[in-house]
Amino acid sequence: MAASDPHEQAPRKGAARLRDVAEAAGVDTSIASRILSGDSGLTVRPDTRRRVLEAAARLAYRPNTAARALKTRKTMAIGMIVPELTNVAYATIATGADERASRAGYALLVATGAVRDRLDAIDGRIDGLLVGIATSETVRMGDLGGALPTVLVNRHELLGLPSVTVDDEAGCALGTEHLLSLGHRHIGHVAGPQNSDTGRRRLAGYVRALRGAGIQPAPDWMVEASYDEAGGELAASRLLRSSPRPTALFVANIRAAIGALAAARRLGLAVPDDVSLVGFHDAPVAMYLDPELTTVKMPLREMGSAAVESLLAILEGREVDDVRIQTPPELVVRASTAPPRAPR
Repeated sequence: MAASDPHEQAPRKGAARLRDVAEAAGVDTSIASRILSGDSGLTVRPDTRRRVLEAAARLAYRPNTAARALKTRKTMAIGMIVPELTNVAYATIATGADERASRAGYALLVATGAVRDRLDAIDGRIDGLLVGIATSETVRMGDLGGALPTVLVNRHELLGLPSVTVDDEAGCALGTEHLLSLGHRHIGHVAGPQNSDTGRRRLAGYVRALRGAGIQPAPDWMVEASYDEAGGELAASRLLRSSPRPTALFVANIRAAIGALAAARRLGLAVPDDVSLVGFHDAPVAMYLDPELTTVKMPLREMGSAAVESLLAILEGREVDDVRIQTPPELVVRASTAPPRAPR
């Protein structure tokens, strides 16, 4: 008895089947199946792909995931572990991952918390894993690469595991250069945790930009903070109480930047009149702060999608290299930055 096509629907009144989509698009059912699965190895004309996708949408076609799983002996699920989803960066990465996984017929199971704890919760329910935790915790689970196909997201480590990252160093250099272009020379940095790959790369971008302008940042210009509002407020308060006080701050995370904005307000400092402020990562909330926050926008959604692409390639038996997303960071200038006030 022949196995059913993984995209074939069980007979159900009114339900479109794969052969209905193929017939409407004028292609063979195998071609329609591979297009709808997001098969990256398939080469077809753009018009053919468009006809299949339009036919599937018009017929409200949905693949039979259960049948596909039985045929391929796969769970048709991808796991993703992130520290939390209240951080807009992780939520955006997960959105991009979910979109790409869905196009390939996979479900994305997102778990938050420590890798070791959460991996136990999803073990046996996934075909591959995305690890979106930036700290060095992954060093202690490097053997995952041999047992479960794994891709690191938003971090790179020498573990033998492929990674997908954005250019955090270039993004922080861009934000710092914006402050330099306004005339700031004493720029403080609310740095991310230095046990994280992202924190180290962002600090490197800040230092690179200052040195490129002929400025050697003093050690007390940089204060490490957690990637949240409380950490940002604490670190910014320390910097803004120093003497001489920096005329601008570059903050390595948008949540920490919100905390830095609160610190300035509580110290009686006006932003940007007394101190300019730039936050790393962009989010809709930046437009509703007072003042609106200048940010550096990173291609996080694209990174999530590319991470799934790498994982799918591994699941197909192909070797993959580390990926650095080539889309450059984007400076989003709003009301929190201005030239430094002239000395009185």
